[in-house]
Amino acid sequence: MGIRRQSFFLGSLAAVIALGSSLVSPSASASPVQVQVEGGEVRDVMMSLARMKGMSLIFDEDISGQVTISASAEPEQLLRQVAALKGLVLVQEENAYLVTLPSKAAALKRVHVYPVRHADPYELARAASLSLMAEHPAHDGKEKETPAAEEAKRRILVDSATNSLLLYGDAAEAQHTMSLLRELDVEPRQVSLEAKVVAISKDAAKQLGVEWQWSSLPRYPEHSETYRHKGTNREEKEYEIHRSTGGEGVPGIIQFGRGPEGIPFEFYYGAKLHALVSDGKARILARPNITTLQGREAVINIGGEVPVPTQTVNETSTTTTFSYRQAGIILRCRPRLHDDGRITAEVHTEVSSPLYVADIKAYRFQNRRADTTVSLRDGETMVIGGLIGSEESRTMSKIPFLGDLPILGNFFRSLKKSHSESEVMIFLTAHALPDGSAGTSNSM
Repeated sequence: MGIRRQSFFLGSLAAVIALGSSLVSPSASASPVQVQVEGGEVRDVMMSLARMKGMSLIFDEDISGQVTISASAEPEQLLRQVAALKGLVLVQEENAYLVTLPSKAAALKRVHVYPVRHADPYELARAASLSLMAEHPAHDGKEKETPAAEEAKRRILVDSATNSLLLYGDAAEAQHTMSLLRELDVEPRQVSLEAKVVAISKDAAKQLGVEWQWSSLPRYPEHSETYRHKGTNREEKEYEIHRSTGGEGVPGIIQFGRGPEGIPFEFYYGAKLHALVSDGKARILARPNITTLQGREAVINIGGEVPVPTQTVNETSTTTTFSYRQAGIILRCRPRLHDDGRITAEVHTEVSSPLYVADIKAYRFQNRRADTTVSLRDGETMVIGGLIGSEESRTMSKIPFLGDLPILGNFFRSLKKSHSESEVMIFLTAHALPDGSAGTSNSM
């Protein structure tokens, strides 16, 4: 009775295969099928499922056994489930699948080489490891990684000498991983950053801030109108803006209100800054340009290194060692480009001023920091202000020898003290460079 039932189920499966082969193409046989097999030979069952999908199978001679199925799913899914149930391995080699035992599957693996063109090879290696992992995520909630994650890392190697990735796996794994790497290994876009570091006297900075908010002389940009016909009775008006900024490029713009033609009024605060510089109320400390890849940090350091002494005292001697600390203006920016043309930038600014303390014979550092994340349009300028500092200076003039006399020397020398306050403002403009543009990087 058992033999008759087995023949019936296998005969029904063969009839379905014959009907499907005559009516549908192999590529169209991805719809779920109902399969019922009891005690069928694993070779026959897998071959029948492969024919439904239009797949070619090559069996190892050691594969044998029986399987019982009562399920409804896509043929390829059922094929992989049968292979997993019997502990078999499916290895794709070009247009055919090899069905073998796990002990023999390692012999089908080899080393595949992927030459890296644009991306960071170590970042690509992490992405390739994810594609090879049998379990996701890589961590199971503990500090120790899963065995699948550790195995995936061991199968990926970065060759720095040739800028290539070495992948150990079979043809199917290599094809899937290489396809992922080609999608990620694209030429990154670049961003040009123009920074203008300006030291403004405190009174001038206050005046500049008021002008930004309460401009009495707004500008109405020149424009040209173009009419486009939309259908029979519809017209659409388009404007083209022409700004005149005296050859300095488009500065930061504040828009408010709308004029008779529907175009906003504009105030160019860059023009006010140039006026302050020409009047001597502001000094441009630096104007560096730098180009970086999107997502990579660009660093602009304007200043120098100051020696910081460290004394070590023991029972017999005192040892002084020096370490150097950065001082000046440090600007860090990490830009990211979006599909709509906007630029998101993570900006860190730091102004560090050393002050020598004679009592301890060392420098004391006064730091002013600001961190922010902004979203800008291409060519738009952001302003970082509020980095206020004060400086005190003492100038002594004296007559040689006479000015050094005790008590009487005060009649032959003069001491002048001065105190000044200034605000450091940083104007940062980001431009998205077109694809293939190398850009330029100018220091200071």
